[in-house]
Amino acid sequence: MNIYSIRDLENLSGIKAHTIRIWEKRYGILSPGRTYSNIRSYNESELKKILNIAYLNSHGYKISSIAGFSDDELSRQVVTLSSQDDPDNDFQPGKILMSAIRFDEKEFLETLQAVIIDQGLEKAFIYSLNPLIEKSRILWQTGSLSKAQEQFIQNTIKQILIEEDNHLTSVSGKNMQVIAMINPCDNISDIRFLFYKYVLKNHNFDVIYTGGTLPLSEIKEVYKIKPFRYLVINAGEYGSVKNMSDCLAGFIKSNKIKKIIFTDYHPEEEENKAADYILFSSGPESFIHIIQKHLI
Repeated sequence: MNIYSIRDLENLSGIKAHTIRIWEKRYGILSPGRTYSNIRSYNESELKKILNIAYLNSHGYKISSIAGFSDDELSRQVVTLSSQDDPDNDFQPGKILMSAIRFDEKEFLETLQAVIIDQGLEKAFIYSLNPLIEKSRILWQTGSLSKAQEQFIQNTIKQILIEEDNHLTSVSGKNMQVIAMINPCDNISDIRFLFYKYVLKNHNFDVIYTGGTLPLSEIKEVYKIKPFRYLVINAGEYGSVKNMSDCLAGFIKSNKIKKIIFTDYHPEEEENKAADYILFSSGPESFIHIIQKHLI
């Protein structure tokens, strides 16, 4: 059985560790075990529960109401909310999920590739692939998909992004803007990060991305080898943007970095007053808008 720390729950759910502790004490939402050194530990069922709670909370449900749900009621509320039709999106994930549930890779790939051919990758990701990823995660959280099925869906989409990226025709030239990407967060946003890399290359940026996760300190090492003027950081939905910004302030000033984009992040009200060079992208569509408006 997988065992998770409270920091793992924070990283994966977007809910701060101290908030989880308060909710445990006040509402009894989780019942963590304890390690031999008295540190909280959580199993996969509790991880799923906090992910469901985070999902409802982010959609306006108060924690006092959520705490009154049984586990079954919690799952039903998440399924109901996630199944509501998006008036701006005709894509129906349920129709495509069946091939993935059967692990029919050929049929699953053909269906996804048809959508990409019809819409282009950028629109296909925003309106089809990303909703599919989110839907599969919800279904795993609520017990409707196994972890193997959810991973199959995510890995297949990841492979598509890698192949589409490799098929891009590189545009060489001295005037290409260099942009570095770094993912310091160990969370599920790596698929989106691969998409952002594709978007940047598709908009003729010279992109530096090593893959995997790296500490912020590596940014300086990258710059020594290949200077850049723009920086994309995967903040993750839990990311402490202020701490990262403070750590980078001296580097940004001394090296005249033009813009930093923190991805997959919904800033607090006070963070909207951040320095002019800091931009926040809440998701794929927002990221493309920022690139087109502020970097091109």
